[in-house]
Amino acid sequence: MELGLITIVSALHDLTSIENSHYELISNLRRYFSVRFITPAEAKYVNIPLIFVASGGTEEMFRNIYDELPQPILLLTDGLHNSLGASLEIQSWIKSVGGISQILHGKPEYLKKRIETLSHIASVYDIIRKSNIGIIGFPSSWLISSDVNYAEVKKKWGINYRNIELSEVSDMLKTVSYDESVRIADKFINSSAGIEEPTREEVIDASKIYLAVKGLCKKNRLDALTLKCFDVLEKHNISGCLALSLLNDEGIIAGCEGDSQSVFSMYLAKLITGETPFMSNPSLIDHETNEVVFAHCTIATSITEKYIIRNHFESLKSVGIQGQIKKGPVTVIKCGGSGLDKYFLSRGEILENLNNSNMCRTQLRIKLHESIDYFFKNPIANHHIIIPGDHTEIIQEFMDTMNCIRIK
Repeated sequence: MELGLITIVSALHDLTSIENSHYELISNLRRYFSVRFITPAEAKYVNIPLIFVASGGTEEMFRNIYDELPQPILLLTDGLHNSLGASLEIQSWIKSVGGISQILHGKPEYLKKRIETLSHIASVYDIIRKSNIGIIGFPSSWLISSDVNYAEVKKKWGINYRNIELSEVSDMLKTVSYDESVRIADKFINSSAGIEEPTREEVIDASKIYLAVKGLCKKNRLDALTLKCFDVLEKHNISGCLALSLLNDEGIIAGCEGDSQSVFSMYLAKLITGETPFMSNPSLIDHETNEVVFAHCTIATSITEKYIIRNHFESLKSVGIQGQIKKGPVTVIKCGGSGLDKYFLSRGEILENLNNSNMCRTQLRIKLHESIDYFFKNPIANHHIIIPGDHTEIIQEFMDTMNCIRIK
């Protein structure tokens, strides 16, 4: 990894003595990284640019170059020549103007770990601000608290939301290959632990939706999408559950019901952790045990131990997926607010896979670390995202860096 140091130093300090006094910091960094001194204009040519605050009295100098610097801004200081005090002043100013920043200060091993973590955070943010999320068919009418303000989100995250008419799915359906749909359906059936209500032809039809939506992803250069699947079901008598499952298996984040908050949460979770997420409804909550049953009719089969092909729960039509996930640690997350600047986060433990006939097909009973009072007092809408493994530390770090507000 190559670090680029953008050095700011007060004219009151002798440059030679400054360089000599910071020798220990620079030499320790060079034990772990390639280091070179750069200008703000050269920041894009290194893996991670750092603002090296080499002395006090540099606050105004920093403010003059602020607009040239990439976010998030990482301030490196060893504390010598009043550099830590200047860094605190600079950090406070960055926050006051809505910028994203952290201070790097400490022993060599600590700095190494922090730089590696922050490099990952910076790379995730860089991907997000270049990404496109498709809202195919617009949000479902019952998601009255799940909207986002595209302008606010663009300003904070840089991400582009694109509205795509549901009619484009219908148009794309006319072009998909029946033979390819058969191949996909048979592979899906043969890889399953069984098929209950749907017929083979219904699985083939569901595979057509997959090919149609995948075609729209390619056409619109989408990195993630959410589909107003109930409207697809109403118009074509085909659910979107299989399509979204296969897309998530391929690494194309795909959410249900046109939920713009949840698809962002899923996409962010995937980028930060590398794990494939599961979008779900909190369906039952136990106050005494702090447990929640999360359920939905689609899940990426790659994160299941096995799956059974079922029909869609609410309509009893087409295809749904009953997946079973290995017991163990998980992370529950949801980003919300009109600018996606609020979030819920908790580690949890899958205790049981359920088979309740009155819920969506995939059902997980999870014991949460955070209090379930959140769901009753201040929930971020309905859908929540489950990620295999405990990733709360890195997600918390990322959201803190992005100046997001944690809801409990």
